[in-house]
Amino acid sequence: MDVAMRVEWLATPRVILGIGAGWVAYALCLDPLRHIPGPRLNAVSMIPYARHLLAGTTVQNSVSLHQQYGEVVRIAPNEVSLICGETAFPDIYGRLFITSQTMGQIRANSAVCRVSDGKDERASKYVQGRRVLAHAFSDKALMGQEPLVQRYVDQLIDRLKEVTSANDEPVDMVKWYNWTTFDVIADLLFGEPFGCLQDLSTHQYVALLFQSLKSLRMIYILAYYPWLRFLGNLIVDKGLIQKRKEYATWVSTQVTKRINTATPRPDFMSHILANNNNRGVKLTRAEIDSNATLMTTAGSETTATLLSGATYLLLTHPRVLRTLQDEIHSEFPTYESITLEAVAKRTPYLNAVISEALRFFPPIPVGFIRRVPKGGETVSGYWIPEGTILSVSHYAAYHSERNFRDPDSWVPERWLGDERYVNDKRAAFQPFSFGPRSCLGRNLAYAEMRLILAKMVWSFEMELDEGLSRDWLQRCRVMRLWQKPELEVRVRPRVVA
Repeated sequence: MDVAMRVEWLATPRVILGIGAGWVAYALCLDPLRHIPGPRLNAVSMIPYARHLLAGTTVQNSVSLHQQYGEVVRIAPNEVSLICGETAFPDIYGRLFITSQTMGQIRANSAVCRVSDGKDERASKYVQGRRVLAHAFSDKALMGQEPLVQRYVDQLIDRLKEVTSANDEPVDMVKWYNWTTFDVIADLLFGEPFGCLQDLSTHQYVALLFQSLKSLRMIYILAYYPWLRFLGNLIVDKGLIQKRKEYATWVSTQVTKRINTATPRPDFMSHILANNNNRGVKLTRAEIDSNATLMTTAGSETTATLLSGATYLLLTHPRVLRTLQDEIHSEFPTYESITLEAVAKRTPYLNAVISEALRFFPPIPVGFIRRVPKGGETVSGYWIPEGTILSVSHYAAYHSERNFRDPDSWVPERWLGDERYVNDKRAAFQPFSFGPRSCLGRNLAYAEMRLILAKMVWSFEMELDEGLSRDWLQRCRVMRLWQKPELEVRVRPRVVA
């Protein structure tokens, strides 16, 4: 049989169908993951998963799958989702499992929190590099950074008053919260803000972030098929690629300017530079630039997302809003008395509101994906073979009756000792992830969330525009992070007696 005849024979429908049938039989009967429950189609094809990924409905689908199949579900041929967070978080994230990259490429630059191998030398380097960054996010550092954070929160309040005093038109609070958090993180990193609040416009590189997120969906799907990864370069807009290169150059320039600027104020870069090469651990300049790029996003967008979600939930739950208003107005007789320490220690209901918003609308709705190392591992009592992609789906875990009573009800009292919720599985609630790769910016995020919500409630009467944003939460979509529509709110200065 010559080559042409062999190719023709292999291309016949009968052969193709035979190969397909063989694959289906293997996936359902012989595959090492066959003991994990889930839809049969998901076990043999990426199509169901890809369809929801492209539609932005992965978290809603995850909730549905876990309701039907239980705490551990096979959501794709080589991917497993878990919601038994009290065991899955320490099993998956408490150990240095291999990081499975969204782009399908394992990056070796461990200094930017992306480890190429688990339980090896580079994993150890990752932890060491993280120690350098941790100084910038400590409680002590945060206290020194309070004047800077306060300045931008005050600018948010002042600019809102300027804009809303002229008319009663609603404003998009998603945009305003993004402006605030991106200005804060830029000043902490580079010594100067993006200027969003000053200009009342979205900086070009902030807009670039949101444009980039949309392109990740198809690339994430292609990552499952190595022979198709070359298509990623065809899918992503060439102009977007060029803008990302320009952004990397801009970040490097900003870092250089900050390093060359002597300042007594305790911002992120001052802590990083002071502690670099401490105990023999030193980040290279390229690693500092990469971390600055990462922190620009991680330290801003997620906080703005939580603030947007909390605002929507407050405005659609009048009883909760009134209770929070009573607490803020009684605890703080003046605007100036609202400090980071005060909102952390004297506002239990505010903190419960934030915790319940994190549960109901987690800023990172999908799980951080990990790959099981060589030899396989037991995770939450289930044997998982090597190479399998694992994650704990935050949204699905937090909206499961397995973990929380009345999971689809927004009830801040569940965090204040209400006896109805004493059996909630708090250990399954890890909005900042868990273990050695948990979010370094947790303290800053809580500080911004508390301060901004407290000052917004103290300063304004807010009302949701029912015509434009009544179904805001239902219209949110997931592109790894939340893609949020406009949140139109009427903001009126509060009359203080």
